[in-house]
Amino acid sequence: MELNESSPDKHVWSLTSSGQYTAKSAYTALFNGAIAFEPFERIWKTWAPPKCRFFMWLVAHNRCWTADRLAKRGLPHPDVCILCDQHEEDLHHLLVGCVFARIFWFTFLSHFGVATLAPTPADQNFEEWWRKMDGAVQSDLRRGGNSLVILGAWSIWRHRNDCVFDNVTPNVNSVLHLAKEEAGRWSAAGAKGISLISAGLQLSWGSLLVALVFLPR
Repeated sequence: MELNESSPDKHVWSLTSSGQYTAKSAYTALFNGAIAFEPFERIWKTWAPPKCRFFMWLVAHNRCWTADRLAKRGLPHPDVCILCDQHEEDLHHLLVGCVFARIFWFTFLSHFGVATLAPTPADQNFEEWWRKMDGAVQSDLRRGGNSLVILGAWSIWRHRNDCVFDNVTPNVNSVLHLAKEEAGRWSAAGAKGISLISAGLQLSWGSLLVALVFLPR
């Protein structure tokens, strides 16, 4: 193509068919080549406070200081899972594979009428179990359901640390109590949809999640 000196130059934006710049096309271009991180909505679109969402972000990247990670770096670590004393500890075992964790989830979710969604001996991967549970809940109720999963996982992690650092005896009722206390803190911090959990964990799953969806924040 020959240059035509009599024609004025013009700018052409190559990212739109019209050649015109749009903010939307520029924003989309920022994510070219980006890798999608599947559990981000389950973590960040919940009523959990930032500290708990950040914990779940670490869980999703396997960056929590469980015994297996400590061992790889030659650091002191428990020889076996401190909650069940039966298996080497890693993150997936701690949150769903451990018999202690499974008893907790069954009891915890029984309060909401969905004990069938609790992890079974076949569930050895926390992410896979959470994805499966998320898929079993209606789309408009998932924020409440995912908030409960984070609440449960955070409570197990806190109790595990109490046992490791403060020599607390593993006790499922203690984890349930931690979950109830934590729910109260979430509510006091502004997560109004969680207030029903701290009221006693006695509502059915369906009615609780409906309330979680429609209560104002």
